Amino acid sequence: MTTQQRRDTILAAIKDSDQPISAKQLAQTYHVSRQTIVGDIALIRAQGVNIIATVSGYYYQTTTQQITGYRAQLVCQHTQAKTRAELTAIVQNGGRVIDVTVDHQVYGEITGQLGINNLTDVKGFMQKIKKYPEQKLLSTLTGGIHLHTIECASEQDFERIKAALSALDILYVNN
Repeated sequence: MTTQQRRDTILAAIKDSDQPISAKQLAQTYHVSRQTIVGDIALIRAQGVNIIATVSGYYYQTTTQQITGYRAQLVCQHTQAKTRAELTAIVQNGGRVIDVTVDHQVYGEITGQLGINNLTDVKGFMQKIKKYPEQKLLSTLTGGIHLHTIECASEQDFERIKAALSALDILYVNN
């Protein structure tokens, strides 16, 4: 199989899957390193293909998946110790955590795709934090202040998420 054939097959596999596929899974399937897969995905994305990288793996985002229900951002501030509580409060109140963004003094906005849809995704994200302790959360670059893009069914759900985060003292309020 040529490199281009592998990339074409990877793209087809991601498009056909109804679940995210991890770089590790793809590496095992195509008998290459995980880093080779990461490079392949980067090149595929550079061609304008809408592949999203999440904590659960890669998925293809169709136009209809891009905007569903109500979408808004909220600003949070907390230490790493409150990460599980934050993500759990969001998904238990009907939200999906699309991404995390920080405003870095040197690089400007830095965004990481999360794609956290449920408690299983929260657990997986927390396991990655534990597995890779040398990898810091983006929010550590900004004193814990970060934005999340949240998607949920309605504005009422979003307000319920905000209330839950406020009760946990996670919602950022600039005094």
